Amino acid sequence: MAQQNSEEIDLGYLLKKSGDFFKSLLRAFFKVVDFFVKFYIFIIALIIVGFIYGYYKDSNAVKSYNNELIVIPNFESVDYLYDKVEAINTKISMGDSIYLKRILDTNFRKLGSIKIEPIVDIYNFVSKSRENIDIFRIIAEKQDFAEYVDDMSNSRYYKYHKLSVSTVGKTSSETIINKLLFYINENEHLKNYKKIYQETKDFEIQEHYEMINQIDSIFKNDDSKINSASSIEVVTNNDQHFLIEKKEEILEKIVNLKVEQLDYTEPVKLVNADYNLKKERFLNISNKVKYPFLLVFFFSLIFFVIYVFKKMRTYSKKN
Repeated sequence: MAQQNSEEIDLGYLLKKSGDFFKSLLRAFFKVVDFFVKFYIFIIALIIVGFIYGYYKDSNAVKSYNNELIVIPNFESVDYLYDKVEAINTKISMGDSIYLKRILDTNFRKLGSIKIEPIVDIYNFVSKSRENIDIFRIIAEKQDFAEYVDDMSNSRYYKYHKLSVSTVGKTSSETIINKLLFYINENEHLKNYKKIYQETKDFEIQEHYEMINQIDSIFKNDDSKINSASSIEVVTNNDQHFLIEKKEEILEKIVNLKVEQLDYTEPVKLVNADYNLKKERFLNISNKVKYPFLLVFFFSLIFFVIYVFKKMRTYSKKN
């Protein structure tokens, strides 16, 4: 019986406290409403002033944009490309206008930052050769696969890389990108590599076409022998099957060589570019909304601090 009375007392106390809490919330709500009603003229004026200032800021704001590029670093230039990007970012953070002006001329102040990352394509890397399969197997055995993919030191194994270039304003984005790529590609060592690679690819393609002609000539010669009544030589099906497979391999190799020949036009070749993409923001609030809200908030905060201070002073005097 005593336990039941205790539970009833506890429940009644809880309900009383809950009622007091909701009464406090209700009083606070009406005080806030009373405050806004009392100072509605000032609040409307602050909203108008904030809206006008926000409109002015939005109208005159110079927006930043992202430019997404996909590039191919040729002639073993992956490390060179990453080092160049890091160097340019360092010069931007240092405010080295002389260095940046030498690259971008009058647009040097419009370059924000550059980010680079590999486009991970394990299949493309592995499928290139048997050696790449062995390299991938050895590296993957030494570390977790996810860690291997995220490890930037492995970026040299991927063909494509993504550059994100931040620029200020829309008008000069393409010019800035072109000047950056021109600067990166003006490396004498890599330009000499380019010449050697291009000459070698031209020669390889020519040699592979010669191999195709030789195989075709063997087939023609075999056909003439078979059609010749005086000939007793017989060409086996196994020999023909081997030659057909070899011809298919050579044709596939020619395709790969021509693709490489197409890629080897620059040390760092631009594959695709998307200009003036809007930057994503967590809270993309218009200044026409932000500034009225801030003015009303700080105006209310001042009166709230005064109210709290008066309450504390009254409480201290009573004690």
